[in-house]
Amino acid sequence: MNPFQGSRALLFSVLIPLMLPQVIPDPLRWIWLTLVALVVLKRLGLISFGFGSGAAGNENAASGSVKTGSNSHRRGATHQGEIVAHGSAPYQFDEANRLSYYITLRPERGDDKTVWGIDLKRVAHETPLAVGDAVALEFLGREAVVVKEPVRNDQGKVVDHRQVNTHRHTWKAHVLSA
Repeated sequence: MNPFQGSRALLFSVLIPLMLPQVIPDPLRWIWLTLVALVVLKRLGLISFGFGSGAAGNENAASGSVKTGSNSHRRGATHQGEIVAHGSAPYQFDEANRLSYYITLRPERGDDKTVWGIDLKRVAHETPLAVGDAVALEFLGREAVVVKEPVRNDQGKVVDHRQVNTHRHTWKAHVLSA
């Protein structure tokens, strides 16, 4: 995952202090670069932080990019909002990726957030979920699974399949009353 994808401002916030050190004095430059490093780590999903009353333990208030698909969730983390879209698509809408399931939520404040995971298809059918529903998606944890992965030849044609041990994220949906 590229933490700079779709954000020239974040990229320039790193490049300008490094390439033009005379623009920002040394002590301020290191503070600035530390803050930028924290933002990058947050975008990569390696750390979580927020500001304000709703930030503690509530990921949907902290970030909400449509390009979200973080593989690092905390058990019990929730994403809340109105469903604006859901269905099967290549992961992160990139045709080079395999099909996955997504639910795009529109929180009360902030940008739309797309949550990805094969288990979301089960959740959407069992609950059932529809566009316009206000929901909270709760991350329950990971479970070990064995999946078939295609083996491709030099031309990209599938010639075989192999079994791969991996983990699948499990979810639960709560429809919120209006």
